[in-house]
Amino acid sequence: MKSEPIAFAVDDVVRLKKSHPCGGFDWSVVRLGADIGIKCQTCGRRVLLPRRDLERRLNLFVSRAPAVSLVADDDDPVEPTALSGGESGP
Repeated sequence: MKSEPIAFAVDDVVRLKKSHPCGGFDWSVVRLGADIGIKCQTCGRRVLLPRRDLERRLNLFVSRAPAVSLVADDDDPVEPTALSGGESGP
């Protein structure tokens, strides 16, 4: 059974099923790719995990990173800066 990969983002805070040896459960995502870099919130240790392993060990998202809007808002009118067609201004 195939499912969609979980969408991780840099600055997400995740809680894993098992604790780190320092006792912390919460990790922040610091790097994305085939391997995902996570940083322990308790001791600061950084670890690279394959995406599949992280998805399997994930218990819940403590907090999600703010979504970045890549689409321009249509609410802001765009003012023309140059006249087209070689016309001169007043």
